[in-house]
Amino acid sequence: MRGAWAAGVLAFLHETGQRQYDLVYAASSGACSAAYFVAGLWEPGLTIWREMASKVVRRTNFLHRKPIIDLAYLVDHVIRKHVPLSVEALQKAPTRFFIVLTDCHTGGPVYFHVRDDRVFDALRATSSLALATRGYHFVDGHPYADGGVADPIPVRRAIADGATDITVVLTHKLTFRLKPIPRWLGKVAYPEYPKVARVWAARQNVHYNDAVELMKHPPTGVRIKVFSPLRRLPVGSFTIEPKRIAAAMLLGHDEALEQAKRKG
Repeated sequence: MRGAWAAGVLAFLHETGQRQYDLVYAASSGACSAAYFVAGLWEPGLTIWREMASKVVRRTNFLHRKPIIDLAYLVDHVIRKHVPLSVEALQKAPTRFFIVLTDCHTGGPVYFHVRDDRVFDALRATSSLALATRGYHFVDGHPYADGGVADPIPVRRAIADGATDITVVLTHKLTFRLKPIPRWLGKVAYPEYPKVARVWAARQNVHYNDAVELMKHPPTGVRIKVFSPLRRLPVGSFTIEPKRIAAAMLLGHDEALEQAKRKG
């Protein structure tokens, strides 16, 4: 639900005319928001956060040893049907849209180029958080986990692909640094895929922190604009109160405006 803040930032970018990007890379819940942004369906995308996001978290499922995040509801009901994401709109968009995935067999990042109906499986895979869901989903019969495991901030990939004017939207303060996770927890989260377990426990924090340092000191000729929370968010990962989710969206919008004025 921290993604509600990022949705507020995207709302700011949309309303200020900053809608055309050559390349967009996104992982986790950010990929769902980015898909509507790229497709030019931003208002419907905001509707999901305002009216349906709170129903994605099923806290009582924990008592029954079921995933507490209902990705079937989010992707199959909401994104496919109730607030339909148009594959045709994504195909016609001038932006090349990549959903970041983690290959369960190798533990490495995969940058899935969205071009067809497989976008829905890719969204479900990248949204498959460790412990809160099954942890992975299949795309073309191959298992993939949350892209944020292998490449939580894909700014290095953007630079490698030739991007020189980059906008990054984070859901943590720029001073935040990710810490390693106990290896035993990685084994619990990904019992079938030991390479993903190792990356999540011992490498995700390295990739995240390295990306933050890269953003602070980009290569010559590369400009990076970062939007990140300035204040404590009114939501946590599993917040279900609609008012708090709406407050996080509003905060994201207002803090994006504040940061844009500073960068002037």
